[in-house]
Amino acid sequence: MLGRNGKTEQASAKRIVVVGGSAAGPKVAARARRLDEQAEIVIIQKGPDLSMASCGYPYYVGGVFDDRNLLLTTPAGTVRNPAFYLKAKGIVARTETEATSIDRARKTVTVLDLKTRTEAARVLMGRGWTNVKVLEGAIAAWPYPREK
Repeated sequence: MLGRNGKTEQASAKRIVVVGGSAAGPKVAARARRLDEQAEIVIIQKGPDLSMASCGYPYYVGGVFDDRNLLLTTPAGTVRNPAFYLKAKGIVARTETEATSIDRARKTVTVLDLKTRTEAARVLMGRGWTNVKVLEGAIAAWPYPREK
């Protein structure tokens, strides 16, 4: 990128926070990594598991396999945990961490560490984020009135 002085300047790295780490969140984070190898990427996941293969639940519940951990592994059998994302993709994944608020003006995400019950306003890498993706999933709703 050419700066005002006509010399080449390094573009500042993108800082991306992905809220939600079940299925869509890690996919978005991995895609962001493929598009920008220099981006700083953090996944915030409320639950203990990352990249849960929800589509496999019917097979697990139906008894096709009995090891729930198979829903958390790559086809090669590697568990998709924070260490996997850091080593394989250079993505920081924080599990058991809840995003409690997003301040768009200050570019901060306030998180609650569910293990220690401590809350902190996190400015990603001290400079604020450039992009936040919220992919929280959903809670099933019963479409019919409940009988009393």
